[in-house]
Amino acid sequence: MHSPPSRCFARRNLVGVVSRFARWYDERPVAGDALLAAVLLLAFVLPSDLSSDADPVVDLAFSVALVATLPFRRRAPVAVFVVVSVLCLAQLAALDHIVAGNVVALIAVYTVVAYGPGTPVGALATACAVVGAVLVAVRWNERGDTPSVVEIAASTVASTLLAATLGAWRRSRRAELAALHERNRLLALERDQQAAVGAARERARIARELHDVVAHSLSVIVVQADGAAAGAEQRPAQAAAALRTIGDTGRDALGQMRRLLGVLRAEQGQGLAPQPGTAQLDALVDQVVRAGLPARLSVEGPPRPLPATVDLTVYRLTQEALTNVLKHAGPVSRVEVVLRYQADAVQLVLRDDGRGAQAAGDGRGHGLVGMRERVDVHDGTFAAGPCQDGGFEVNAVLPT
Repeated sequence: MHSPPSRCFARRNLVGVVSRFARWYDERPVAGDALLAAVLLLAFVLPSDLSSDADPVVDLAFSVALVATLPFRRRAPVAVFVVVSVLCLAQLAALDHIVAGNVVALIAVYTVVAYGPGTPVGALATACAVVGAVLVAVRWNERGDTPSVVEIAASTVASTLLAATLGAWRRSRRAELAALHERNRLLALERDQQAAVGAARERARIARELHDVVAHSLSVIVVQADGAAAGAEQRPAQAAAALRTIGDTGRDALGQMRRLLGVLRAEQGQGLAPQPGTAQLDALVDQVVRAGLPARLSVEGPPRPLPATVDLTVYRLTQEALTNVLKHAGPVSRVEVVLRYQADAVQLVLRDDGRGAQAAGDGRGHGLVGMRERVDVHDGTFAAGPCQDGGFEVNAVLPT
């Protein structure tokens, strides 16, 4: 049968109150132990000692002195154990019977084992407490109405060892909790570091995308604008065609910028065109041809679908390489773009007959560095440099 809802609610409230009190007790050792001392004094010590057959004032004095050490037991466990031991020895010398405050001796043993400096100190305190328990048995056996020494020693030693065992369990539990907290801290630190690394990689990727889009498009626009300005009067038809190319290039750049901003705003896929790939290489080459670059695309091997990231990388490599030709190669008569499908890879080769070695020293930006980084992401190979017969070549192989 299920418990009534009111009973379940009461049980949950009780558990919540207990957990909050335990947390408060752990976080405030002096105040928590002071409360423990007050409860022990009012609920146990006063009723027991005031009703004693011996001198209640002396019994109560020893009990109050012992209980008064409790508020400091977790702050100074060794000192409290020493003080309690001295008080108990004084009690053995002055009295021949137990007082209610002697329960503090067991609490002191528990505390020094659970919260003391270490296991050796706890073991030494336990041994001293066992010796004290034997002395208690001998002292209390002086009265004829007490049990035998063996019975008293067995009960007091067993109580002492039980307190020490509970203290050892508490100490191991605290060590486990501390290890868990440290592990959680390290995991949180590792998570933050991974997030920072991921954010840095994403910023680098977006920076490469922006560089490719802006550098390529602006290079085409500058070339076309210069041509349109030079032939505006003598060749108006060519100037108009250059202006149309500028408009097409600008619109394409804006579209790609919108896609990147859509990624940044978590709006990717909401009415935006997909990222470009090898299917758009023809349009890319036609764009630079309209800008006056004698480029030609050739495909070798049977075309096949490529992974999305490889597909985009091939397009961006081609875009950046053609942009470098526009910016650095000078007058060229031939630009060859070769896309070669291999068994387990795709190879991109772009070669021109421009200034070659002289052009290699022109680049002060991040073009070639960004291209190499794109290829490294896919564990591919990348090479770029002047050709022996003049010109410049870019060669990249991407595993598929």
